[in-house]
Amino acid sequence: MPLPRRFIAWAGGALAAALLVPVLPAVGASDGSRANLPPVVELGVGGGAASPSSSREALADLLQQLETLQTEMRNLRGQVETQANEIERLKTRQRELLADIDRRVGELERRGGAAAAPEAAGGVAAPLASPVSAQEQQDYDAAFTLMKQGFYERAAKSFSDFIAKYPQSTLRDNARYWLGEAYYVARNFRKALDEFGKVLSEHPNSAKAPDALLKTGYSHYELGEWAKARESLNQAMSRYPGTPTAKSAEQRLAKMKKEKH
Repeated sequence: MPLPRRFIAWAGGALAAALLVPVLPAVGASDGSRANLPPVVELGVGGGAASPSSSREALADLLQQLETLQTEMRNLRGQVETQANEIERLKTRQRELLADIDRRVGELERRGGAAAAPEAAGGVAAPLASPVSAQEQQDYDAAFTLMKQGFYERAAKSFSDFIAKYPQSTLRDNARYWLGEAYYVARNFRKALDEFGKVLSEHPNSAKAPDALLKTGYSHYELGEWAKARESLNQAMSRYPGTPTAKSAEQRLAKMKKEKH
């Protein structure tokens, strides 16, 4: 950082004054007229005249202090730049998460907000689930709306309340999955893992099971649990080949490889 012009001008003036002080008594007066002059006020530490060397030392000390301040400013600027880079990284990650949420919300809306009928063993479609009550659907939609609007903490509470209020609901697996998503976007990955795990254990045939497995891998990735992340992502690829879930799992594994995880 260049020295301020005001300081440079001041420093130059101070140095010039320091150099002139010792010669002032000898300027402009003869021996005869010198007695009529007022006494000269001598400058310096302890009443003595300031020598050029001491003035230069004082100025050099000031310059050294300024250089120290400049160094501290450069260090602070570096810290600010580092923090700015970290903020930008988090913003980029948030945009990725929101884009993922938007995609999944769109898929769910196209299915009318409820899970598709799962296939039973042998590829035969299982019977359609019983329709939900009007109040049940209203409560679910209210929680889902909060999720779409980005109120993730409120959405998490609403989905949690829904699960407790309607333990036999056919929307329970969806509510559980979106509860996990709300935690995931809020970066509460441990709680997200709990909810995705419950989707897989309690609703293994749910239409949300593939996404729950994928997000299990993503959550382990965010926590730096690379081995568990690879395990879940590989399972997603092997269980659901040829699906968007498998494609996303493959991409994340490639990213991990590039990052040497």
